[in-house]
Amino acid sequence: MTPFALLQNIAQRCRSHAADLPSPSEAVEYWRGVGFILAGKRYVATMSDVGEILTSPKLTPVPGVKHWVQGVANVRGRLVPIMDLASFLGGRVSSQRTQRTLIIEKGDLLNGLIVDAVLGMQHFPMDSIQEPSSADVADKATPFISGVFQRDGEQWPIFSFDALAKNEHYMDIAV
Repeated sequence: MTPFALLQNIAQRCRSHAADLPSPSEAVEYWRGVGFILAGKRYVATMSDVGEILTSPKLTPVPGVKHWVQGVANVRGRLVPIMDLASFLGGRVSSQRTQRTLIIEKGDLLNGLIVDAVLGMQHFPMDSIQEPSSADVADKATPFISGVFQRDGEQWPIFSFDALAKNEHYMDIAV
């Protein structure tokens, strides 16, 4: 048997023993996002919205701004304003040890948002997204929620950084 014939034989045997691909009805498409805790509640944000996750960067205070603006930080050579998202929404601030900063870039807007903790990448079936109801989220966060996922009896509101970037109150940081 020639080497080419041997390879053809092996290929034929592999094809005959290969498992079938799942049918399109069996394949489940998943939504991916970054989970985080804000004021003691779980949220998730689209992966494409979060550019980076940092431990608390060294901040330089900025005078004449609202209390939820923590200052500015040099992040890889770019000056990034850092906002405490829990304080903006009227919530309590968590311990420094677990806090993380999500770097968000939406068009011309570049921000660092302090959250209580990051829970890593989360996956949800695309067909399980639901419209948010007032019972799903705290009142101050409601304008920034674009949907809700349910998993293991817990609700995961989808935090929209697009909605945050378009919010007049958020964009008006001067005292």
